[in-house]
Amino acid sequence: MNSIDEDIRTGNYSRVYLLTGEEAYLRLSYKNRLKEKLCRAGDNLNVATFTGKHVPVGEVIDFANTLPFMAEKRVVFLEDTSLFEAADESLVSFIPEVPEDTCMIFVQEKADRRGRLYKAIQKHGRVVNLERPADEVLERWILGRIKSSGLNIRRSAMEAFMLQVNADMQTMSEELEKLICYCLDSGEITQEDVRAVCTVRAEDRVFDMIEDIVRKDRRGALLRYYDLLTLKEPPVKILSLIGRQFSQLLTVKVLKKEGLSADDIVKRTSLHPYAVKKCLSNSAGYSVQELTEILEGCAGYENDVKQGRLEAVMSVELLIAKLTG
Repeated sequence: MNSIDEDIRTGNYSRVYLLTGEEAYLRLSYKNRLKEKLCRAGDNLNVATFTGKHVPVGEVIDFANTLPFMAEKRVVFLEDTSLFEAADESLVSFIPEVPEDTCMIFVQEKADRRGRLYKAIQKHGRVVNLERPADEVLERWILGRIKSSGLNIRRSAMEAFMLQVNADMQTMSEELEKLICYCLDSGEITQEDVRAVCTVRAEDRVFDMIEDIVRKDRRGALLRYYDLLTLKEPPVKILSLIGRQFSQLLTVKVLKKEGLSADDIVKRTSLHPYAVKKCLSNSAGYSVQELTEILEGCAGYENDVKQGRLEAVMSVELLIAKLTG
């Protein structure tokens, strides 16, 4: 990623770029940054965009080979095409021959690295892999957005946001914008603001349910369960999520007993630091044996539901009753 940043900073552009990877937000961001630098606003003569499965390769090559008209470069965008599935040989052969006054920009979520087109771009252009950044990088990005809006954010609120909105960057950006607008008058973002504004995933509601279970708060756990049912979450999914959460508690408990620090557990498990902190707290009242038995119980209830021996809604109710008894 640093290489394309350097290209944009210095104005020394490659003739061919491939922007690829799971983060649609970053693909769009780098595409727009290149477009802003390479294309004049409203210039339809020197810019062409091709999308979809049926790209007229001959037309692409003809456009790229044409001299720019009253501009420094011709720019060709090829977005979400099938060219990396079955590359046209004429296009593969053209990649090394792209004129210096042309820039071809491929924007593709997935591109087969074994294919001839990918290898040609890798050799003669620049491949930019845009995967999800590490949590510390995301936190710096979030903090920058918040600071530029004139707001501060408490550490507890940042941790809650990272845990609650643990999604792709586009979703995080949208949730962050909602949060910023909500807090503009207060000057500071708190954990309560995150809870009030940001979309809560089923996983997070189950995370809260586990805390109720740990406290033996049967009523609280059941209320959260019924809230999930109201939101049309399938009981079998909820049961599975409870099992997954207790599996995390067991993993963290075992690693803690092995002498690993919280930071080491984060590295070993790839869990968010806030999630590890919660798991350490929630697992403190259980032994490894107890957590193992809880997991076996969760698996037993799931199996009973799948075999038709137990009604799905009741399975979670019985599990909560057992764990809070």
